[in-house]
Amino acid sequence: MGTRRLLKIGGAVLALLLSGDAVAEEPRVPYVRIAELEIDPAQLESYKAAVKEEMETSVRVEPGVLAIYAVAEKDNPSRLRFFEMYADEAAYKAHRETTHYKKYAGATKGMIISRRLIETVPIQLSAKKKWGRPGRALVVHTRPYLGSGRVQALRGLLRTPLTRPVTRCPRI
Repeated sequence: MGTRRLLKIGGAVLALLLSGDAVAEEPRVPYVRIAELEIDPAQLESYKAAVKEEMETSVRVEPGVLAIYAVAEKDNPSRLRFFEMYADEAAYKAHRETTHYKKYAGATKGMIISRRLIETVPIQLSAKKKWGRPGRALVVHTRPYLGSGRVQALRGLLRTPLTRPVTRCPRI
């Protein structure tokens, strides 16, 4: 095979690779985890302060953290449930390596009586564009994850990305 023909084939392969048509990017499915924790009632307020700081920092500075929600049982406030959504498993693993997560884990280790982590498979993830009580402040922090597929996935989850806090919610 001549040099000229090899160069033509190599150029064609390179053009296909650079155009993105040769390899189709698969849509990424968010990585969702649920955690059930029981906290020592005597240390509950300290735990809540530590976890709030960690959650706020994670959502604010980590582009792969899409959402973290924490709720307590009404009749047993020391039993907490967490719903965590990451762009993918790599974003979750990166989250576990951050200094703010390690600070939280170290500070709360002795406060947690029991922990159950549940692996999930997303079936449907839906959210309203705006929600909350009418007239109440609603702060939503979203940072579109760079890359067209990631931005589209985020838009699909939130319908319209909010880039600044919504100060008033419409009456629902």
